Amino acid sequence: MILEDNSFILLQTILIPAAFSVVALVAGKRLKEKTGWVSFIVLLYSSILLGYVQLKLFLEPSFEALEASYTWLPDIGAFSLGNFTLRADGLSTPVALIITILCTVISIYSIKYMEHEHSLERYFALYLIYAAGMIGTVLVTNLAAFFVFFELMLIPSWALIGVWGTGLKERVAFKYFMFTEAGALSLLAGIVATGFIANTFNIFEISQGMEGIALGTQLAIVVAILLGLFVKMAIFPLHTWLPDAHAEAPTPISALLSPAMIGIGGYALIRIVYTGFPAVITAQTPQFMLILSFLALITMVYGGYMALAQDDIKRLLAYSSISQMGYMLFGIASVSTIGVLGAVLLYVSHGLAKAVLFMVSGVLIHEFKTRSIKELGGLGPKMPYTAVATLMGFLGLMGFPFIIGFWAELYIFTGSMYTALQGFSYLIEPNTIRILITSLAIIGSILTAGYGLWTVRRVFYGQPTEKTMYAKEGSAIMLAPIIVLAALALILGIYPGLVATGASKYISELLSSLIPIL
Repeated sequence: MILEDNSFILLQTILIPAAFSVVALVAGKRLKEKTGWVSFIVLLYSSILLGYVQLKLFLEPSFEALEASYTWLPDIGAFSLGNFTLRADGLSTPVALIITILCTVISIYSIKYMEHEHSLERYFALYLIYAAGMIGTVLVTNLAAFFVFFELMLIPSWALIGVWGTGLKERVAFKYFMFTEAGALSLLAGIVATGFIANTFNIFEISQGMEGIALGTQLAIVVAILLGLFVKMAIFPLHTWLPDAHAEAPTPISALLSPAMIGIGGYALIRIVYTGFPAVITAQTPQFMLILSFLALITMVYGGYMALAQDDIKRLLAYSSISQMGYMLFGIASVSTIGVLGAVLLYVSHGLAKAVLFMVSGVLIHEFKTRSIKELGGLGPKMPYTAVATLMGFLGLMGFPFIIGFWAELYIFTGSMYTALQGFSYLIEPNTIRILITSLAIIGSILTAGYGLWTVRRVFYGQPTEKTMYAKEGSAIMLAPIIVLAALALILGIYPGLVATGASKYISELLSSLIPIL
């Protein structure tokens, strides 16, 4: 059952944050850092709306999606961009909900962290536009509109880094902009080619338009789209912009860039490629998805090893994000219901855990004026809440039981191995390679435990350093959002069905229609 959104619920989740960016710009000159409370209320409203949809997906088995469609641009002769359509279903709703939750709690965190910065009215105005861009990118089903929102994520995030960042912020922002824009141009080329060949920009109509089109042509379009999405995900070797951008961005924005924005590339891969180009992901081209699995393995291991080598805590977390995107791609490339579901749960898990860890790094930077891990130590007894939250964040990344990351990793590796073992009954030789790749990925996952637990050991145990001798717990307004997200990761780990039920149903139906043996 697909319900029509007569109450404009989905449109409100995008338009209200965008509209209130003007309010923040005007009122923020007087409110200064307290403008964060305006952002909090607005984004909390969007979170409640999407939470309502997620609850319907969980409680009502017959409910499939909430959908709204609007006429936005007139046809030009025979050429049509189609309707502007928003859709909240089992795939898009949990992703959009995590985005709004993160934006909501981080807006509170920004109040204290950014209190001594300049032009905070512009900061919170751009913050709300950035949030609206991410939500719109996830909910929209028209590829032309998708690209508009994709760019809407880039411009405010570039400005937030360039104006309020640290270090060589202008240079870092420029590098971030150029890399992401180059990827966006490749994505645009794929979208334009799709629109003209399939004669539609509606993601759910592309597969019909591609019937009869040569597989090589479809593969070329998918590669162009993937290049754009892989830049956004920072998949090796298109990752070099990420460590600089995430390390030098203001910490509240780092806590959005890494957990929320880069994973949207993985979401889009599922939504666009699985839905619109079934021939590319089915048994007709098993080598293609195997190549993606190998690329994911390299990204996982490379990001983990680089994280181990870092002394700057924000750069460590940035390389950790690269590794986590490798996990997400690995699940997507599994071509199995359980593996793709694991990728969606990985988005949720990484979103919560990495936001916690980046905000913890902000507390440490705010309190001790350093990002160097070797200058910290012995903080556990002095900052117990921060220590527990940090441990939970890293345990979530490494897939520890009772935290949502456990289910994400379990499903990702199980899904990939399932696909490999199924292949033996059909004597498909590449599946022997998939077993090897999956085994290496499972072994390589120990790197996450390595850099995570080692960081906790260096920061919170041992003797206090000169900087941490008189340490105490950080500000309550910065600590509260951290605890909320850590608690949510634990709740979802104990009962993952809250986010997995709708996603499981959607992905199962999607893949069963494409690959009957799954």
